[in-house]
Amino acid sequence: MKNSKLIPAVNYHLWEPCNMRCKFCFATFQDVKNSILPKGHLPEKDAIEVVKELAKFGFEKITFAGGEPTLCPWLSKLLRTAKDYGLTTMIVTNGTRLTDQFLEENQPYLDWIALSVDSLKEETNKASGRAIVGKRVIEVNQYKEIVEKIKSYNYGLKINTVVHAKNVHEDLSDFIAYAKPIRWKVFQVLPIEGQNDEKVDAFKISQEKFDQFNAKHKSLEDLGTKIVIENNESMQGSYAMVDPAGRFYDNEKGKHNYSDPILEVGIETSIQQVNYFTEKFIKRGGIYDWKNNSNLPNKITLSGEVASGKSTVVNLLAKKLVYQFLSIGNFTREIAEKKNMSIVEFQEECKKNPELNKKVDNEFLEHCKTIKNAVIDYRLGFHFLPDAKHFFLKITMKEASNRLRKAQRKNESYKTIEVRNELFKDQFLNSYGLNYTNPDYYDNTIDVSNLTAEEVTNHILSNLRN
Repeated sequence: MKNSKLIPAVNYHLWEPCNMRCKFCFATFQDVKNSILPKGHLPEKDAIEVVKELAKFGFEKITFAGGEPTLCPWLSKLLRTAKDYGLTTMIVTNGTRLTDQFLEENQPYLDWIALSVDSLKEETNKASGRAIVGKRVIEVNQYKEIVEKIKSYNYGLKINTVVHAKNVHEDLSDFIAYAKPIRWKVFQVLPIEGQNDEKVDAFKISQEKFDQFNAKHKSLEDLGTKIVIENNESMQGSYAMVDPAGRFYDNEKGKHNYSDPILEVGIETSIQQVNYFTEKFIKRGGIYDWKNNSNLPNKITLSGEVASGKSTVVNLLAKKLVYQFLSIGNFTREIAEKKNMSIVEFQEECKKNPELNKKVDNEFLEHCKTIKNAVIDYRLGFHFLPDAKHFFLKITMKEASNRLRKAQRKNESYKTIEVRNELFKDQFLNSYGLNYTNPDYYDNTIDVSNLTAEEVTNHILSNLRN
């Protein structure tokens, strides 16, 4: 290793097999498969041990790549192992196997998904081999569906694009503007001896052509997407990489240089046998806030009228975003019960005693501050959490009465709706001089009278992402 400072991110190419046939691919690993690894991957147990060794050595982020990593039956176990050891996790995928089941099951363990999109034209993708078994391409609408699916499960979205002779004249602006990835990595097609040298000549492009492609997409950064441009020189020697056989390797000299297997000689010895340049990793933008994998706010608050379904929506939203669910209502009810009071009686007490109301708010606010990502049922969230995104749910009196009657809440009935709504107004006006029903305080107001909790949740998710 050329310098002693560890590159904090590692790419583990755990799986040689792929369901696409990209002719320019610079990580085919046919040399590995034909020499020491006939199946193109380690056994499950060994792959898990490699992940553990990488984590214990000090890497902070691991990207699982291939081949196509989602073909690996134990990918979820590797993701869970990495997350259990404190790593930020990512996969690089062509998107063809991103099922709802996979996305739902791996929410707790997978942080980022990097989707490979080189072109939206069928003829280009067929010519380059970016197609299932080299024949069936992903259509534009399918790519959009994959993007929406990734976002619906709240994964951080990256898009990877390899620029080559077949797509260098194309314009991906509309698609990138639609997808709004957090990062868009744009690679100049990279010739690597022993990987793609038999086919890559037809795909090579000059630095000038690569620069022209990037120039026509530069304005996309104004939309909030970070564009990371990597030419051949910046890609060589700037990645810490592990091959399907569990060996470090580098591409410093235009071909793969492999270490001895990590599990045989130990990771300290193995990593010293390859050449990585930390300064090149930093220069190409390898350091970023990868722990923040979302454009979403850390905190989202819901306010609203009595029986508008705030708590139900907050709970659903928290589950979909994998955020924590917090409720001022539950917090207040617990206090009221300890005082042997109904919720209405406690609100009356708060109205008479503004200091009691402020005490409850301060205690709840301190609790909120200890949680990084939360969806919060809190009528005064707009006031106390100004950096959050705020929504207000309104409902007709008739529908509120129906809902409260069905819920059969203890000490609450449809008769208390109007009283409680007025109490909230008076309570907050007395304590803070705020009318919490003022729509100017909120990013969005939703009439939920004719909407299910699921529909309200989806409406909020759509608003957040757009």
